[in-house]
Formats: sequence, C-alpha cells, structure tokens
Amino acid sequence: MAVYMSILFFLLMSQMAVLLVLSLPLPTILRNCISKLYNNYLSKSSQVKTALIVLNCIVLSLFLDSYKRANLQLPKREHGLPVQPDLIVTKAYHQRNVYISGFILYYMICIPFMIRLISKVAKLNSTSMTLKSDEDEMIIALKSKLDSKIKSLEVLEKQYKNKKQFVDEQKFGNITEDLSVKKDK
Repeated sequence: MAVYMSILFFLLMSQMAVLLVLSLPLPTILRNCISKLYNNYLSKSSQVKTALIVLNCIVLSLFLDSYKRANLQLPKREHGLPVQPDLIVTKAYHQRNVYISGFILYYMICIPFMIRLISKVAKLNSTSMTLKSDEDEMIIALKSKLDSKIKSLEVLEKQYKNKKQFVDEQKFGNITEDLSVKKDK
C-alpha cells in the first residue's frame, strides 16, 4: 500500500512542478518550445494518450475506492467514542488518499488546459510580431509617400505663387498703364 501511495505522491509533486513552470511568465521562445513539444509529441502520440488514459483510470479507481472507505461510518461505543484508534487512523489514511488522487485527477485536467493557453499566447505573440513588422514596413512606405506628397505640394505652392505674381503683374500692370494713360489725357 505504501509503494503505490509513494508513486501517487511523486506523480502529484511532479504535476505540481509542471503546473508551476507553466504558470511562470516564460519568454516567448520557451513558450513556443513547450507548445511545439506538446503538439508534436504528447497530443499526437497514441502511446502517450493510452498511457494517460490508463493512468487516469487507475487513479480514478483509487479515488473512488478511497472515497468509499473514507465515508464509512465507524462503530461507536456507548459514550459516542470510536471503538478502536486503528479505525480512526485508517479512515484518516483513506481521506488523505482521496485528496491526493483527487488532486492528481484535477491536475490531469489543468495541465493540458494550461499548455493550450500557452500555445495560444505563443501563437498570438508570433502573429503580433509579424503584424508589427508589417506595420513598420507600411509606416516607412507611408512616410516616404508623405514626404513625396509634401515636396510636390511645396512645388505646387511655389508654382501657384509664381503664377499669381505673374497674373498680378499683368493685371495690375495693365491697370497702372491705363491710369497713366488717363492721367496724360
């Protein structure tokens, strides 16, 4: 009995360590590695899936057995105290086994969920990086277009000013000539 509980406790500790590592704010490179490892090897391998299903079934059977034994009513004496202390200790062990196997089952659900979240975050980071580089290229292209438009606008303003000055000289030049001609008469 102690050997399988030691194995289950080791499994629980390893699951807790994995969940701790997954919940840390890891760099994008490590997130990508974790998601690739999970997607390429763990989720697609039929041997790994079979091993996890068998392990879940064993832990679930241990959970149900320990739960059933932990909820048994202890015989009591006339004063309301349990008959033997060994029964109390056994019930405590079964309650401990319920908690250990229950947390193992819970972590079996949490770890793949966390890995899927990490892979989604890594995917979003990679798409945002590509979008950012695309945006940078677009910004550079738009700035160059803006500079060329500003230059053409300056040229047009200069042409407009020159033409206006020419037209004004022609127009006012004719008026001043007409006025000088009228003064002479």
